[in-house]
Amino acid sequence: MNPLSVTLFLSTLFFASGAAAQPAVTRIESAPNATVTLPGNLAEGAPMPDLSWAWNSQNACFVATQQRKFTGHHVLYQTQLPAQAEMTIRVIPDDPKANFSLYAYSGSGEHLVPGLPRCVSCEADYKWDYTYRGKTQDHTRSVSLRAVRNPYIVTIGVAGAEGLAAGGFTLEVTLEGGAPPPTAEQAEIPKFRIDSQKGKTLVYEGKLEGGAPLRDLGWAWSSQNACFVSIRQDKFSGNHILYATDLPAASEMEISLRPADGKAEMSLYAYSLGSADWRFVPDLPSCISCEASFQPALGAPSGPERRVSLRSGGNPLKVVIGVAGAAGLAAGAYSLTITVK
Repeated sequence: MNPLSVTLFLSTLFFASGAAAQPAVTRIESAPNATVTLPGNLAEGAPMPDLSWAWNSQNACFVATQQRKFTGHHVLYQTQLPAQAEMTIRVIPDDPKANFSLYAYSGSGEHLVPGLPRCVSCEADYKWDYTYRGKTQDHTRSVSLRAVRNPYIVTIGVAGAEGLAAGGFTLEVTLEGGAPPPTAEQAEIPKFRIDSQKGKTLVYEGKLEGGAPLRDLGWAWSSQNACFVSIRQDKFSGNHILYATDLPAASEMEISLRPADGKAEMSLYAYSLGSADWRFVPDLPSCISCEASFQPALGAPSGPERRVSLRSGGNPLKVVIGVAGAAGLAAGAYSLTITVK
C-alpha cells in the first residue's frame, strides 16, 4: 500500500535556556502508515554552538570529526513514534546544491539538544567525505528509528553544513506499523506437536481456517529475535497456526510451505529454542535463531512456496514453526514439509 501523503503547516513553540533562546520546535502529528510532509527553511532556526551531546556515548549520534556538517542553523521538530512501528525521516533541500544534514533521536521528549543527557536511539545523515563502492548519495538526507514495546517522542533536527544559515526544504515523516488497539483481544493460536526425523522428509497438511490472527507482532522485530522487520508485518496479518517439533544436535532443518492454491499468499517463520520450556509467540522474549519467508516487496515473482532453515550445534533444539496468511488471509489449505539432515 502506497503511503498516504499529508501536508501540514504548523505553528512553533519556543523554549528558553537561561538568557539564550534555543531553535523553535515544530510539533508534527505523525499519521499511521502514511507520509506527512511540511515545508521549512533554515532561516527559521538558529546555530547550535555546543554539539558535544552528539558524540556523548549516551547518544552516539555522530562523531566529533563530523561536527562541521552541523555548524549552520538547526530547525527542530517533534513527533510521536508508537510502539511496533518504524519511522523514516527524509529532508529534501529546495536547492540540490545546498549542503544539508539531518539527525533524529527517540526518547521521552523531555530533553532537547544541546541539553540532551541521553536518548534511546539517535541516527544522523550528512554529506559523505568520501565515495563508497556500490553506493551513491544525492542532496537528500534520510534516517530511520524503530519502536518495539514502548512508544517514544522523536526529536528531529534539520541542520545546515559548513555554517549554512538559510535555505528552503521539505521534510517527510513516514510511519509504518503501530501498536494494535488496546481493546483487541488475542484469540488462542492453535498449536500442534509434530515429528521430525533425521534423514527423512515428513509432510503435514493444514488449513488457515483453524488459526487466528496475532494481535501483537512486536516480538518479530525485537532485537532479541530479529525475525522480520516491522514494515513487513502486513505479510503476517492473517491467521496463524503454530507447530512444535525437535531439531537433533548437529543437524539442519529445512522447512517449506506450499499453499494448495498457488495464488494464495502465505508466509512462513520458524524459531529455535534451547532446552528450557516451550515459548510460543507472541510471548517470545528471546530465541536462538529466527527466520522468515514471505512474498517479496514490489510484487517480485517468487512462486507460492516459502522456505526457511535452522541449524543446531552440539545440543538439540526445540523448534516452533508458524504458518501465517498475508494481507489478512484467513483461509486456505497448505502443505508443510520438514526435512532434517
